[in-house]
Amino acid sequence: MDHHVYIVPLDGHYLYNYLMDNKTMKNEHGGNVSEISRRCGIDEDRIIDFSANINPLGYPPAVQETIVKEADSVLNYPDIDSFDLISGLSEYHGIDRDNILVGNGSTEFIYWIPMVFKPRKALIITPAFSEYEKALKMVGTEVSYFPTEARKGFSLAIADLCSRLRDGFDIAYFCNPANPSGLLTSKDELCRILARVSDVGTLLLVDEAFIDFVEGESVKKEVFRFPNLMVMRSMTKFFGIPGLRIGYMIAGTSCIAKIKENKPPWTVSSLGQRAAAKALLDGDYIKDTIKYVTTEREFLRNALDEIPDLKTYESAANFILVHMADRICLNSTELRDRLVQEGILIRDCGTFHGLGTRYFRVAVKKHKENIVLIKKLRGIIG
Repeated sequence: MDHHVYIVPLDGHYLYNYLMDNKTMKNEHGGNVSEISRRCGIDEDRIIDFSANINPLGYPPAVQETIVKEADSVLNYPDIDSFDLISGLSEYHGIDRDNILVGNGSTEFIYWIPMVFKPRKALIITPAFSEYEKALKMVGTEVSYFPTEARKGFSLAIADLCSRLRDGFDIAYFCNPANPSGLLTSKDELCRILARVSDVGTLLLVDEAFIDFVEGESVKKEVFRFPNLMVMRSMTKFFGIPGLRIGYMIAGTSCIAKIKENKPPWTVSSLGQRAAAKALLDGDYIKDTIKYVTTEREFLRNALDEIPDLKTYESAANFILVHMADRICLNSTELRDRLVQEGILIRDCGTFHGLGTRYFRVAVKKHKENIVLIKKLRGIIG
């Protein structure tokens, strides 16, 4: 396939960049900075990545200190039980150690849960992270969808969902706050769903990768009331450590034991365990993150809504979903490609089930970076 070639001025230098489309961009997720750098010849440190929802404040200071101090830990195998990290998570959440299992990012659990529980039928509340479906189909699960609607702000129709769950699903998947919409479903509403799945014997996997910004709405402690509930958490986004790959499950002891006995050993590195345990202790960092992201998210959302023909959606996470009106001549893939030429990455949401190519998602970044994004979008769209 032929490609158009663009000559893009960047700090006095000219870069020859290919205009990429879905077929040439192999990575359908955010955070593919290395790939963009290779393809476009732009240094990684000159790329502003709005496609991955990582804490704009970076990681806690203790993370770097721990990695330097504990460097020699790589000479030994990691603690197979992640004892210190699980102890830290137990204290942090007020949940017994036996109800927590640590893994190599939450994605490890996305793939292990279907392999362990072998569901015949699954229901995914959409739009949703594409890896849920991929992992289920790898074990031959029949996947169905329960869509939320843009015209209703992607809010979850609780009564309709409870009715749908009567159709005999073995497992249901729900992300809260939702990805990519950012909408939060309250804990009280989720408990209504939990009561229903408990009645019909369906496992409910709640992905709380972004709940740290609204921790009070977590259903983590509902695992003691509902043995069919599994809560998946990530330290990637809030604590800014995607490269360390730390995720964990909170569930009833029987679910934890079943996953643990089937899970490979040593999937969590020594440095990852130790740095993550230290990150949990930084209360000032946690408070500063919530305050900064909340303030900057409001600024960014208001600024995006001021651009003609863009519409944002309410978010409780560190990202914002944006809809492009049909009158804009670019679709989300073409907009992504235009911004790549400027050294800016956004998340094209065309790969999310039910969204299509009029939606994109942007992370909340540092204020000066958010301003750069707004200026570039105004130049292209406005």
